[in-house]
Amino acid sequence: MPPPGSTVLHVQKSSIGWVLAVANGQVVYAYDKDPKGGTPACTGSCAQIWLPVTGNPVASPADKGLGTLGTVTTANGAKQITYNGSPLYTFKGAKALVTNGNGVGGVWHVIKMSESNIVGGAG
Repeated sequence: MPPPGSTVLHVQKSSIGWVLAVANGQVVYAYDKDPKGGTPACTGSCAQIWLPVTGNPVASPADKGLGTLGTVTTANGAKQITYNGSPLYTFKGAKALVTNGNGVGGVWHVIKMSESNIVGGAG
């Protein structure tokens, strides 16, 4: 079991291919307007729809070859999880493995993965 306060990220198969998701299956997104490793730009009403993924990031033991997980501090002092420096979000109300937030406004994107990121997967 991961320590309390952990957020487990893992590779899941969605309708558009392999993507990064949180443990409950909600797909995570990156926002093109966020500075890499800086304070997230999605705040206020944006953060009411695109919910910051917070906690201490832990990669699922079933995954391999993931990028760098880290955190940045949000405007309200929370620790938002990053993937290769990009803050991560979930799309409010999205069901598990639904990727309907991908491409919204041309600035929201899933984190594309591949079957080779699954322990025991191809590759």
